[in-house]
Amino acid sequence: MRPLDSFIYKLTQKPMFHKEFFAKMRTFKELEYVDVEDIATLRLLGLPLIKYNDVTFTLETLSMPLCEAKFCIVDIESNGSKPEHSQIIEIGAVMVQGGKELGRFSSLVYCEELPDVIRNLTGITLEELSSAPSLRSVLEAFRLFLGDAIFVAHNVNFDYYFISYAMQKAGFGPLLNRKLCTIDLSKKCIVAPKYGLSALMEYFQEVFESHHRALQDALASKIVLNKSLEALPEEINTVEALIAFSKPQQQKKKKKPKPTGTSS
Repeated sequence: MRPLDSFIYKLTQKPMFHKEFFAKMRTFKELEYVDVEDIATLRLLGLPLIKYNDVTFTLETLSMPLCEAKFCIVDIESNGSKPEHSQIIEIGAVMVQGGKELGRFSSLVYCEELPDVIRNLTGITLEELSSAPSLRSVLEAFRLFLGDAIFVAHNVNFDYYFISYAMQKAGFGPLLNRKLCTIDLSKKCIVAPKYGLSALMEYFQEVFESHHRALQDALASKIVLNKSLEALPEEINTVEALIAFSKPQQQKKKKKPKPTGTSS
């Protein structure tokens, strides 16, 4: 988790004074070229920031009912595992709200390097990528599609931080969207033998057309999200309550008992 994410998390605990918020936001390197005092700009970067009153901010997602929330279920394919040394080669996404699909996004990305292991895994060829749109143009289009929706993915940190790194490098600023992991959420809502995407599709008896292609994986993750939402406890009814509920429970480290007696 970025320090920036930890700071934004504080807004889910209590409202924050404007002065404190802006002062801290100016300290993050990811936002050095962003006008952090422009709320409209921050919302364009995905942060659902609203004025709580005349002197404090909070997050809109704290009171947003699940039926009103927009969830953007995302998957990427890349030519490597590290954003610093690799590139996105495909983005797929599905936007849903209130159980209804609002739209889809799908694009290959121009790339000059494609390891054989990635070609064999995805079925994507270098010839296809050589005629695809540039990474910058795909990221710009995806940013507009995503808006300030909740960023959802199966193993969300990989897709979220990979795209955020690419966005920042392209000059669009980092992602500030709230995020939700369907692996973590499904583990809280569904009793299944395994929680990988293919395993869950088999468990749900769903036809899974093409694993390791971005849009198809996003559509499969949408099924996982819907099944999980159907099984939610009734008291989980806002976006932030959902995000908090999905988090894995961290086990507290047991304190070692203090030695008793005296040594001779």
